[in-house]
Amino acid sequence: MTCPWALVAVHWIDAFDSDNGWIELDNYKPEVCNVVSVGYLWPDCLVNYITITGSYFPDELPSLKTVGMVTHIPTKMVEQVVVLGQPNFTFNKGVHNDKVQNF
Repeated sequence: MTCPWALVAVHWIDAFDSDNGWIELDNYKPEVCNVVSVGYLWPDCLVNYITITGSYFPDELPSLKTVGMVTHIPTKMVEQVVVLGQPNFTFNKGVHNDKVQNF
């Protein structure tokens, strides 16, 4: 069973602050803050944003009603979106899988 939304990696440039306190202008060297976020692409959630979610309830498929860890990224800050392979799981409701190894 797979999520109907694409699993994506989003490369984006985040806003950032300087260190707190007084800053000597001659010594200040701001650096771009590159970020990569991974999640399921929530289509048409918010205009001018790419929205991803990290979790969903597979028992709700095919019509998702609940998601978790939502991130909204302004589209003007996005550098690249890469579609990843979609994981495919088989679920046994109420059964714990003891075969999963510790990582």
